[in-house]
Amino acid sequence: MNDRELSCSAGGQFMDRGRMNQNGVVQPLLTDLYQITMAYAYWKSDKTDDTAVFDLFFRNNPFHGEFTIFAGLEECLKFLDSFHYSQSDIEYLKQTLPEGIEHEFFEYLGNLTARDVTLYAIDEGTVAFPRVPIIKIEGPLIIVQLLETTLLTLVNYASLMATNAARYRMVAGKHVKLLEFGLRRAQGPDGGLSASKYSYTGGFDGTSNVLAGKLFNIPVKGTHAHAYITSFSSIGELKTRLIKHKQTGIMEDLLEHAIRHRAMLSHLLDVSTEESSEGELAAMVSYAIAFPDGFMALVDTYDVKSRETKQANTEPKLISDIKSENSPPKPKPKPKPSTNGHQNGQSNGQINGPKTNGVQNGIAQNGSRSPTDTNLQDTKTSKTTTTTATATTTATLKTTTVSNGTAYLPKYVEKSFRSGLLNFSAVALALNDLGYHALGIRIDSGDLAYLSCLARETFEKVAERFKVPWFNKLTIVASNDINEDTILSLNEQGHKIDCFGIGTHLVTCQRQPALGCVYKLVEINGQPRIKLSQDVEKVTMPGNKNAYRLYSADGHALIDLLQKVSEPPPAVGQKVLCRHPFQESKRAYVIPSHVESLYKVYWKSGKICQQLPTLEQVREKVQISLKTLRNDHKRTLNPTPYKVAVSDNLYNFIHDLWLQNAPIGELS
Repeated sequence: MNDRELSCSAGGQFMDRGRMNQNGVVQPLLTDLYQITMAYAYWKSDKTDDTAVFDLFFRNNPFHGEFTIFAGLEECLKFLDSFHYSQSDIEYLKQTLPEGIEHEFFEYLGNLTARDVTLYAIDEGTVAFPRVPIIKIEGPLIIVQLLETTLLTLVNYASLMATNAARYRMVAGKHVKLLEFGLRRAQGPDGGLSASKYSYTGGFDGTSNVLAGKLFNIPVKGTHAHAYITSFSSIGELKTRLIKHKQTGIMEDLLEHAIRHRAMLSHLLDVSTEESSEGELAAMVSYAIAFPDGFMALVDTYDVKSRETKQANTEPKLISDIKSENSPPKPKPKPKPSTNGHQNGQSNGQINGPKTNGVQNGIAQNGSRSPTDTNLQDTKTSKTTTTTATATTTATLKTTTVSNGTAYLPKYVEKSFRSGLLNFSAVALALNDLGYHALGIRIDSGDLAYLSCLARETFEKVAERFKVPWFNKLTIVASNDINEDTILSLNEQGHKIDCFGIGTHLVTCQRQPALGCVYKLVEINGQPRIKLSQDVEKVTMPGNKNAYRLYSADGHALIDLLQKVSEPPPAVGQKVLCRHPFQESKRAYVIPSHVESLYKVYWKSGKICQQLPTLEQVREKVQISLKTLRNDHKRTLNPTPYKVAVSDNLYNFIHDLWLQNAPIGELS
């Protein structure tokens, strides 16, 4: 067995190769069969001494945007470093490949390494654009051909994921935390680990994925599930009620403190104790005892209105302590003030249900509301739909906001949420009595804009009434199938969310599940090669090329320019003719104020040639690179395309070669 097989443990996929964690799945056999059959055909054709240049690039930016974040370079370099067919690999290939393959070919494969390969690339975390190669590979034809599929799989998803995460970061804003919660929805364990790593690269602040935290040193965050709340049905199930005072060390009964505060909060928040769940209170007390300095709770487990409807003839179970003579009577509900002609949340049309994820769904022309809610996350995410959703949301805001800008719904909608708010606030104040500060709440369903505003208003009331200023700063986390459109809609409605937990739409990249990187031969033995197609988009740009990014005087990137390697680089202050590679009339002179050479040699002579950045440094590089783009290139709706050009010399070279290789038709 070789080093790779010895290092890859039976129970896990990652092995330690010195300073780098290497995924044991990434090996030469992680490829398409035709790469190996082509290698044999090359070998049989005596092309072992041929050298080639391949470009790895993509043709279109993802998610209807105009930029892509390049990611996955470090994994590509690890692959080159470990590239070697083991003896078991060779034995498997002997059984798998067609009969008749000469034994000497397998000996040839067994001796192959990436020592003679040279890899050029742009820096990981850099903004990249269509047609500009993000990786350029030079070396023996057979070896660089065998690298194709593995390099593509390492770059495609990584770049797509980093780009998706960067877009979420932009729409959420700088001051809102973003957490990746997608492991359970990802495409398998490798997809889950890659999603955690590259969402962090793109700008997320942490992950729920514990293994990703260990492997990549990403902050790991999490709360608890609804199951924890529903696992308790009464306070009688609390086996532990005591907790040490943080300063004095004296054991005190947290439940007693929580019940006392709950009685006072009932009057302040206009919520009867009968409207809240006893099991929910018990669960929160239990969780607070376990994590007194990290208490963050789900507050939307119980829909009290539904429970009251189903159990209209059943006397609710009350906590005996609350029945004491010191408990205040159940307050009468106060009517909401009239706003914009609405009284108590009603208008000329009856609203029959709550909003979902910040958008009122099923609104009829007369203002009435369908009982059936639709989910914003299930809507198509085309530009047209985005525009429609935004317009609908804006129209909705005019009829569902009060004077302070807070989202507005009928009082009974609050009851599905107020049980959790009441119980959480009671337990948080109880912790405060004992020297601890709660962290906040998570909302996982319902109208996120409205409920976050209600929660923040509640925290402000509690902070003022009980003289606890830190209560104003409790964190509000929102989850529930959030996507870009959801966040944009919530932004328009003035939400009070401090952190989004995003899973499915992030890790599966539902708006576009593949980037479409390709790997094309552009030169062999010093001779250029071009792939022709009736679809101009699929015509390759031949030859060994360099890439430069030209900047304007204000520091923004103007254009990416491809040139033949034999051409001198563009110079600052000197006029450069930039041409569209395939449209003759599209051309412009550019006088750059700064010129950046995009390619660096990252692998040569069997070793890595650059100091590889840490994940934190790549993450920082993403944000620095994005700042070099104008805002109109980055906007969500109808962004301005970024220009990619070729030099006049390369333009003429491409079209001369095109004419030489294109067949001449015959008319008869």
